[in-house]
Amino acid sequence: MASSKPEQVLDAIKVLLNTVPNAKVERNTAVPEKIPTGGLIVLRDGDPGEPETALGGFGGVYYSHDIEIELYAEDGDATARDTAFDILVQAIGTALEADPTLGGLAFGMTYGRPEVDTEAVTGAPAIKTGMIIVTVEYETDSLLG
Repeated sequence: MASSKPEQVLDAIKVLLNTVPNAKVERNTAVPEKIPTGGLIVLRDGDPGEPETALGGFGGVYYSHDIEIELYAEDGDATARDTAFDILVQAIGTALEADPTLGGLAFGMTYGRPEVDTEAVTGAPAIKTGMIIVTVEYETDSLLG
């Protein structure tokens, strides 16, 4: 059986994120205690939102799916960490722009700069974190995708 459209969209985004140099990409994982040197990207399933159907119930079902991309950078002092985080954000943008329709699965996607936070870690460098919300617009054949 083929994967649902939402699952295909998430898989396609993960493929794009896997092109980010030196970063580790995971999906729906608990955050590990150690962040890899190149950064960590965690793809979360997010919220597909309420389905919209064509007038009269004919045709496809449309979704505006908010997908979460969490980023983590841990690199020595604050300046190095800020630089590593910024490089990671830019690389994610480049990866997503490489195929905004996800190979024809979606009408397109929108996203912006991440919400950023720095988390203190006892006895280790702080971790700079952020979340990018990517909204993907797509159509499915049914309410269940």
